[in-house]
Amino acid sequence: MNTNTALQQDRHLSLETRPCSRGFEEFRDVLINDGNISRYSAKCQNANTNNVIGSSIVRSGKTFVITSITGGIVEETLSANNEDDVGEEELITLSEGSNRLAKNASVHPVVEIQRGRVGGPTDEEMITSERLHKTLLHSGILKKTALRVLCGVRRTDENGKTTKIYSDEILEEERKISESNNRRWSYVLYAKIQVFSRNGPIFDLCWNSLISALKSVQLPRAFLDERAADLKIAVRTRGRSMTIRETYDILCDPEKSLPLQLNQHELGYGSNYGIIDIDPLAQLAKEENEMDVDKPTSVLLADIETEAEESSIYSKLSLITNKDGQFKSATIIGGGSKITPEMIKRCISLSKERSKDIESKI
Repeated sequence: MNTNTALQQDRHLSLETRPCSRGFEEFRDVLINDGNISRYSAKCQNANTNNVIGSSIVRSGKTFVITSITGGIVEETLSANNEDDVGEEELITLSEGSNRLAKNASVHPVVEIQRGRVGGPTDEEMITSERLHKTLLHSGILKKTALRVLCGVRRTDENGKTTKIYSDEILEEERKISESNNRRWSYVLYAKIQVFSRNGPIFDLCWNSLISALKSVQLPRAFLDERAADLKIAVRTRGRSMTIRETYDILCDPEKSLPLQLNQHELGYGSNYGIIDIDPLAQLAKEENEMDVDKPTSVLLADIETEAEESSIYSKLSLITNKDGQFKSATIIGGGSKITPEMIKRCISLSKERSKDIESKI
């Protein structure tokens, strides 16, 4: 930031205003909707070819963040004989008891900041993507059990009519379905987050957009064809005995879906703050006889905006809290300005109000 811009910003701050015309503790207005991007949106017009299962558009000032979530299905690793291994189950139980992250799941986000250029991802994009992944994993918002596939079976009668049976819909068939396949599958979620007109820190906007998109996710139901469920292929290799390989072709139901279950008690929304010292030479005396401007004045700014503020503020706080003020994540970076306990308390209070405002708009 050049000298003229820094002097102009200090003059604004000395007058208790900001170059963006907002107050010190005033946030930008936020608009949130699903954008009708998902195939399960009420006004989606390309459901037959659309593979997006959750979406969100967040607008904060001039910045837009568009998040689209897609998914896949992977097979879980089980014992080689496909039977319940008591020892392995006990080991898993013990590890989950000592490591709370063993029960948590996350998404695989890719952040793209649109700048009208082509090329590989920047450091900011990669760091933000990794930070989103780890923050969601440690938050406990998404559990592994919520991504477990309740697999069904498609059956064809003698008249050629096909029906899909799911274990949680017809309890009498649950035992038959369990016997027809002895594999377990889980959903994997991928998030593409696009940032347009970047005008300040992006992590908080990306996080809020990601949470909003996750709340709209519908997981398509999956099933196996009854004729392929028991298909086994004999494989013989040179110098080895013949082995049996089971193959499965798991399909997604284009009509039925289930909402993604999130841990509502752990939901939180992000906000950011900065602390900056006003240069004594740029401070304006409020009274004619007030000439003591030797000591710099520290001010707290909420929702950092514009490149001038972002480049001049070195002491920053990024908080994720719920509407009750409970912490889910906190990042504090010390810089040129001193962060006092009173400022941290004020940030917590502001983040609580910000979380209430965002939650009311999703």
